[in-house]
Amino acid sequence: MNANDNKTKATSQNIQYIAIADMEPESGYQRATNPAQVSSIASKFNETRLGTLTVSARGGRYHVVDGAHRAKALRILGYTHAPCVVLTGLTFEQEADYFRRQSEDRRLIKPMEFFKAGLASGDERCHSINQIIKSNGFRVGSGKRDFFRISAVKALLTIADEYGEGTLNATLGLIARAWSTYRKASQSETLLGVAEFLSRYATINFAELMGKRFPAVFRDYAKTARTRASAGSKAAREKFCSAIVYHYNRSSATRGGMLMRREGQA
Repeated sequence: MNANDNKTKATSQNIQYIAIADMEPESGYQRATNPAQVSSIASKFNETRLGTLTVSARGGRYHVVDGAHRAKALRILGYTHAPCVVLTGLTFEQEADYFRRQSEDRRLIKPMEFFKAGLASGDERCHSINQIIKSNGFRVGSGKRDFFRISAVKALLTIADEYGEGTLNATLGLIARAWSTYRKASQSETLLGVAEFLSRYATINFAELMGKRFPAVFRDYAKTARTRASAGSKAAREKFCSAIVYHYNRSSATRGGMLMRREGQA
C-alpha cells in the first residue's frame, strides 16, 4: 500500500464554466501577461482550440493558474464565461507551488517564473538564494539597463547548485565591488565565469586590480565564445575564467604583485 493512501486529499478539482469577470489573471508569481500575445490570440481565435483554463478558487475569486493570456483574449472578444479546471482547497503558497510543479512537468516554465513561484510558495532554497541576492544589493527581475537587476536566474541557481551558496555570495559580492559600472557584468556569462574563477583561485585585491578591466575581459571571452546561447555551458565558464586569470595576472604583474596561483599549489 502506498504511504499516501490513508491521507485525505486537501485539493479537489472539477470542470466548470466560470465568469471571466470573477477571474484574477495576475497572480503575483507568474510572468506578467504580454499584451501582444493577448492580441495575437484574439486575432487568431479558434474556439475549438481554446481548451480549459486552470483556476484556483480562493478568497471568493478565481485566480488563474494557467491561461491568463487566453482569459484576457476572451474578455476582449466579448465572452463572459470560459471552461475551467477549478482547484479548491489551495492556499496562496500551495497554489504557487502547484503552478511551478505542473509547469515544470510540462517544460513550459522559465527559470525566473520557477524562482518567483518558489518564493511565493515558501520554498526554503529559493528564499535562501534570494537573501544572498538581496544582501549584495541585487534583485531578481527583467531590466537589461540595470546592473543590479538580474534576469539570469538560471545562472544564479546553477551557481548555488554546482558551486554552493557561499560561492554565489562571493560571486555577487565581488562583481558588485569591482564592476557595478558595467551593465554586462551581471549577465549570465559573467556570473558563471566569476563563479568558476572563485572555485579555483584565491582573490587578493580583485576590485583594485580588475576594476577597469571588465571590457577587456568580456572582449577576450567573446572572441572565444561560439554563440550567445552557449553562455551557460561549462566550456564557456572556463573561457570566461581564463580571460579573468589572464588580465588579473597582467594587472598583478604591473603592480609588482604575485601572479595568481591555484589554491593548494606551490
